Amino acid sequence: MKKFGIVLLLIVMCFITGCNDNKLNDGVINDNKGVYTFSYNGMEFVLGDVFTTDKYGKEVNYSEVPSCAFEGIDKTYTYDNYEVTTYPDGDTDRISSVLFKGTDVKTPEGVGIEDTKDDMISKYGNDFKQNENQYTYTLENTHLEFVIEDDVISSIEYYIDLD
Repeated sequence: MKKFGIVLLLIVMCFITGCNDNKLNDGVINDNKGVYTFSYNGMEFVLGDVFTTDKYGKEVNYSEVPSCAFEGIDKTYTYDNYEVTTYPDGDTDRISSVLFKGTDVKTPEGVGIEDTKDDMISKYGNDFKQNENQYTYTLENTHLEFVIEDDVISSIEYYIDLD
């Protein structure tokens, strides 16, 4: 009887809180808690969210290739300090990755290109997967990858698993 009361209490709590587990909802991230996001000049880039130049501004350069994984075209929008790649979802483009292009941009935790491996570890910890000089942190289905050469960060990219 005691177990039944605990289960009932958990069910009621779940209804009250809405059972928010911060996962994908119909292929779209519905809450950026628990996933990596990138912010720049007051704009927040949430992996999997809809991308439009109306929202994120006019790019410096643009390129596209037929998508290997989806029907449609993968698009890359290059800005002064970062590059956004999108994937097609019907008539909508969604953010699949954000790549840092310079030293003027930082993660929300304050880590940027030319910072040290120790800076990365002090902000993100040791819970990364290492493949040669690539260090990847994972939250849900999103990743934050650092490339490190001679103990200095040379590349930073956010990307989403689309499988």
